Parts: sequence; C-alpha cells; structure tokens
Amino acid sequence: MQGHFGRRFPRWLALGPAAISLILTTGAMAQDRGQVSAVHRQVSAAEAKVAKAISAKDSNSLSRIGNDLGKIIEAALQRRENGGEVSSCDMAAHSLAFAAVTSADGLISKGEARKLLMQDAMSAASDFQKDMQACDKQAGKATGSHTSVGKALRAL
Repeated sequence: MQGHFGRRFPRWLALGPAAISLILTTGAMAQDRGQVSAVHRQVSAAEAKVAKAISAKDSNSLSRIGNDLGKIIEAALQRRENGGEVSSCDMAAHSLAFAAVTSADGLISKGEARKLLMQDAMSAASDFQKDMQACDKQAGKATGSHTSVGKALRAL
C-alpha cells in the first residue's frame, strides 16, 4: 500500500501547480472579460451622451463627459504600468474622450482654430468608430456602426 501511494504522489505533485495556475488564469480571464464588458457599457452610454451634447452644442456637457471617460483611461494606464493589457474598449474610451474634449473646445472657438479643432474631433470620431467595433468583438457583443458622434460633428 505504501508503494502504491508513493507512485501516485509525484503525479499529484506535478498536477498541483498546473491546476492552481489554470484556476488563477481562468479567474483572471473572467475578471478581464467582466472588466471589458463594464467599460463597454460605460463607453456605449457615453457615446450617446456625446452625440446628444454635440447636437445641442453643449460644450460643458462634452467637457464633463471627457472628464468621466478620463477615469477609464487612468485605470487603463495604471493597469498597463502594472504589466496588464489595455483593451480595445479602453482605447475606444480614449478616442471618444478626445473627440468630446476637442469638439467642446471647437464649439467655443472661432475662425481657423475652430476649423482645426473640429477636424481633429472628426479624426478622433473615426478612430472611435474603429476602436469601438474592436471593443464590441472583445466584449462579445454584436458589432455596431458607432457613427453617431461622426454624424453629429458633420451636422455642425
């Protein structure tokens, strides 16, 4: 009996660290997926708010939305500094925040400065559309068009 136990013990020893590693990796992946889904929801909600604020020419709301998205961006930078990864949804938050803040500045500017700021905002809206489509895939959601911000900017 002792010999039989002795032969099984090394196998269990080898399986132990592998099982623990698998459990930790699976838990981290589930946490990452949950985090990506949460950021996806926040960015999707912010997209609608940005489009509405641009249509209303409300620079204060655009600045506020940009600041709110800044929290997501700061968390992504912190994760990156700690060796983690930045998701497509984090990148979408960044491009949407840039579009919001730049369009807010463009709305209160005049002349050539306004024109340049609005061009930058259009470029950011285009980046947002691409980033958000990748975010949709990463979050396991149906891919949307995400053109509302660009359309609102063109309507100005």
